Amino acid sequence: MTSNVRILPVIAALAIGAFAIKAVAIAEEAGTRAADASSEEEPVAASALPPPSESGEAGAELADPAAACAPGDYIADQAGLSQYEIQVLRNLSDRREQLDARAASLDTRELAVSAAEVRLTDQIEELQRLETQIDSLLSKLDDKNDEQLASLVRVYESMKAKDAARIFDTLNDDLMLSLADRMKPANMAAILAAMSPDRARTLTQMMAQKTLPPETVSELEARTGGG
Repeated sequence: MTSNVRILPVIAALAIGAFAIKAVAIAEEAGTRAADASSEEEPVAASALPPPSESGEAGAELADPAAACAPGDYIADQAGLSQYEIQVLRNLSDRREQLDARAASLDTRELAVSAAEVRLTDQIEELQRLETQIDSLLSKLDDKNDEQLASLVRVYESMKAKDAARIFDTLNDDLMLSLADRMKPANMAAILAAMSPDRARTLTQMMAQKTLPPETVSELEARTGGG
């Protein structure tokens, strides 16, 4: 009985020691598994993290809203506008640029038209100036012709009728008529009497036609000097 009592403490001590050894083994195995699991998760976690920024802070880019979204989205968010409203504004801006370009083109055309009008006005004024100058020269020429005809009339009126008639027979019809219109009736009658019958008849007919109304506008202008 005494031996059995002494053996029990020894058995109990051995049991406690075995349990302690078992507990240590279990703890060591649990620690090994935890270490393995930690080593397997580190690469995944490291790969999931964003690369560090130049300042050395990981995920700094995600902290910036402008970098996390498109420029249009960021502007829309800051202005409180939707993407549709932003697109409408962009379309209006493009349309405005087109209208500005068209207005510039129209301004250029208007300047070209204005320049052409100025040149045309200058040309018209130059033509009017030339017309006035030509009219003045023609008027002077007519005055000079009238003076020459008046001088010839005085010469023929101072001549004998038969001598003047002989010259009248050789003149062309227009000059003969112009001289006859300017001569005194008595002098012209004496010259007609001394002219050849054919030339006297022609001159008489021409002088008679001038008393008739003109048949055309050109004839009227010729008689009144408007042509």
